[in-house]
Amino acid sequence: MSLAQQLSQLRPLMTEADMNAVLGPEETKRALDVLSNPQRTTGVYVFFSRSEDVIDSLLYTASFNFPRDVAVCGVCIGMTVEAMREALPEVRLADGETGEPNEHGVVQYRAQPTSLNATLGIGVKNGEVAGISLRRLDMDEVLARRERQEAERKAARDRELDRASRWKSIADPDKMLLDWAKHCSPWTDYSPQRFVAFARWLMATPDPDVWHIAATRWNWDYDHAVPLWIIRQKNCDIATALEVFFLAEPSYYFRWVNDRSSIPAGREQEGFDFLAEIRERLARGFYKRSEIAFDGERHMSYINQGLKTAEDKALAQNFFPPQAGRKIRGRDPIESDSAAAGECYAILATVN
Repeated sequence: MSLAQQLSQLRPLMTEADMNAVLGPEETKRALDVLSNPQRTTGVYVFFSRSEDVIDSLLYTASFNFPRDVAVCGVCIGMTVEAMREALPEVRLADGETGEPNEHGVVQYRAQPTSLNATLGIGVKNGEVAGISLRRLDMDEVLARRERQEAERKAARDRELDRASRWKSIADPDKMLLDWAKHCSPWTDYSPQRFVAFARWLMATPDPDVWHIAATRWNWDYDHAVPLWIIRQKNCDIATALEVFFLAEPSYYFRWVNDRSSIPAGREQEGFDFLAEIRERLARGFYKRSEIAFDGERHMSYINQGLKTAEDKALAQNFFPPQAGRKIRGRDPIESDSAAAGECYAILATVN
């Protein structure tokens, strides 16, 4: 039996196991691999529901040369309307069809043979059968149910994300950090307990050098609660605040320095406000500690390379704090082999 003949025996509501019995494992895998476009060589589209493990519908098409000598439910590609009616007497024009070709030159016919637990659709073009479809009887109800389920999943996801973002409105740094940690799951498969343990460890760690390591090695995919908590600490080193400033991509945000209202709402606006908070704290001398090295000249040299116009240069001058281009002498906690630094790297590894 040819592959086309095997494919003609597929029916809606067949499971993958049923397909294996008809096609064999290799051809079943190929038929279900939508990314490889198997219909281009077989002429058959298999619409398979992974959630229900059944075939929803099938389409046999002349567009990709499904063989004319292989019948699907008694109908072959290339049949005339007369031959189609003879092979399938119960075939009728589909609902809404007048017998005149549509904008694609196709007239649609429908049948529901008593022996077939599916709706048979036949597309006729230029007087010949050009496509044959098989569709599960409850397809309309199934699609409506899936649409409702998807809407419910999206609503639940939106509620989860909304709850997970509530920390952004909490003014107290410690409460803010803990609230973020308890609801960090939308961004990771890790248990929230990992982040809660990390947050409690960070709050109990009084060493600004360790904060510097945590801030500069933080995975921003989990949002910016951790660097935000650090830059709000009175003992935060000025070098840490400046390093965090450059990690927050100021080269993307500086063009909005005079027009915050034009920033897209959401994370982009939050990113701008985060940078603005660091700028404001630097401007009022919030950061008193200065024991960590910082190479602002290197950072600003990269920024300046991207400033191609006089307007960009003026905007950057207004946006970047004066301290951003300075070189500060001090030690580098990143290079430290102290026990505290080792502990920091170890606990970062549990969440990063």
